[in-house]
Amino acid sequence: MDLIKTLAYAGLGLAKQTNDKMKTQFDELVEVGKKADTEGKNLVGDFFKTVDSTKEELEIQISKGKNKLEEKFPFIKDFEDRINELSKMEKETEAKEETTNNENVEEATVVENNTK
Repeated sequence: MDLIKTLAYAGLGLAKQTNDKMKTQFDELVEVGKKADTEGKNLVGDFFKTVDSTKEELEIQISKGKNKLEEKFPFIKDFEDRINELSKMEKETEAKEETTNNENVEEATVVENNTK
């Protein structure tokens, strides 16, 4: 009977020790994960800040280059204005065509319903 008690206590001690070690290791892993998450956010955040600032700098340089070209070659501005005007006209034409198509579909539906 003493042997069974001893084995039971040994099993209980082993379970307690394992539980304590697992809890400690789990807590350590949580801390490492939190630290990695914080550092990861900083890395990702820094990356996007760098990308944003580089993008802004590039846009400024492109704008300056465009302005210099327009000063040297004034017809470029006229050409750009004409392209924008044509683009606007094209969009208006597409919108009119869309409206006409929708009206034709509605008219065809009415005619179809009246023939039934």
